[in-house]
Amino acid sequence: MTTVRAEALHALVSQVCEKLGTPREQADLVAGTLVGSNLCGFDSHGVFRLAQYRDWIAQGLLKPANVPVVASERGFAVRVDGRQAFGQVVATFATRLAIAKALRDGIAAVTAYNSNHVGRLADYAGAIKDAGLIGLVMVNDSGSGQCVVPWGGVDPRLATNPLAMGIPGEATPGILFDFATSTAASGKIRQLLLQGQAAPAGWLVDAAGKDTTDPAVLFTDPKGALLPFGGHKGYALSLAIEVLSGILSGSGFSRPDPGPEEMNGLFLLALNPEWFMPAEEFRRQVDQLIAYIKSARPRPGGGPVLVPGEPDRVEAERRSREGIPLNARTVETLRQVCRTVGVDSKALDGIGE
Repeated sequence: MTTVRAEALHALVSQVCEKLGTPREQADLVAGTLVGSNLCGFDSHGVFRLAQYRDWIAQGLLKPANVPVVASERGFAVRVDGRQAFGQVVATFATRLAIAKALRDGIAAVTAYNSNHVGRLADYAGAIKDAGLIGLVMVNDSGSGQCVVPWGGVDPRLATNPLAMGIPGEATPGILFDFATSTAASGKIRQLLLQGQAAPAGWLVDAAGKDTTDPAVLFTDPKGALLPFGGHKGYALSLAIEVLSGILSGSGFSRPDPGPEEMNGLFLLALNPEWFMPAEEFRRQVDQLIAYIKSARPRPGGGPVLVPGEPDRVEAERRSREGIPLNARTVETLRQVCRTVGVDSKALDGIGE
C-alpha cells in the first residue's frame, strides 16, 4: 500500500486529464471529484477510474473538451444535453442550474442525458445542501451496466442505480447520504477483486443464482450479479430510478439492446425549504432532529450513533492529515496512464517512501 498526499494526487490527475485533451478548469474539476472520493474512503469512485476515462476517450465515448448545454427548459424543469462530456462536468453544470432555479422559484427538476460517468453523487447532493436547499440526485446507466438481479430473479436486469440526498442544518453540517440500490457499487466489487479479497456474504450470486463471495463473478463469463440491497426494497428504488433517470431524461432504460454502459442518465431535484417555512427555523429543526437521533445509546461494543455524512467527513479529515492509501494495482495502473500521456508520476512514490 502506498500513501499519497491529496494535493499531489490532485495535481497529478489534473495534469493527466489536461494531457488527454481536457481544458484546465474541467481537468481540475474532474481531479477534485476523483481525489475527493478517495479522501472520503470511496475508493471505488476515486482515481483508479482514470484508466477507464483514458480508454473511453480513445473509443470516442468520452469527449473531454465538450461542455454540456441546456436542451430545453420549461417552468421548473430543465433538460441538459451532456454532449458526451465528463460526467462530473455535466453533473456540476446540472447542479448549478438546479440551485439557481430553486433559489429563485422554490423548486427545480433537472435531467441530463449524453453524460459520461458522473462519479460520487454526494458531491452534487452536498452542493445543493450547502446552498441551503434539499437535494435529491440519482443516476442509471442509460439501460446498460446490467449487473443487478431483480428481486427473486437470476438474470441481471438493472444497474447499481445509486441515489443521494442532502439536507442542510444550521449549526451542524446537516444530513448527506449516497448509496447504490444494490448491495454494493460495482466499483467496490472491482476494488475487492484487485485487492484479492472476498466479498461479504449476501452481496453476490453466480450465473446460476447461487450465493458466492467471489468478486470475479461480476467480470467473467458466465457473469454473476449483485443483489438489490434490502431485497424488494432496493429493487423497488432501482426501478424508480430507471424511470426518473432513464425514461424521464431520455437517456435510456434497462432493455435488451441498451447503449454504451458509460452513459449515465441523471435526475436532480432541488427544493427550497424557505417556500414552506422560514429557512433558519427549518435548519434549526433539522439540527434538533440530528441531536435527538445521536442521543440514542450505542449498542454494546459499538461506537457513538452517527448520522449519514459524518463517517465520510471523519475519514476525509483523517486522510487529509495522513494521506490517501492506494493499493499496488491502482498505483501501477496510474503510472501506466502517466507513461501513456507523458506525465511524471513521481507523486505516486508516496509519503516518506
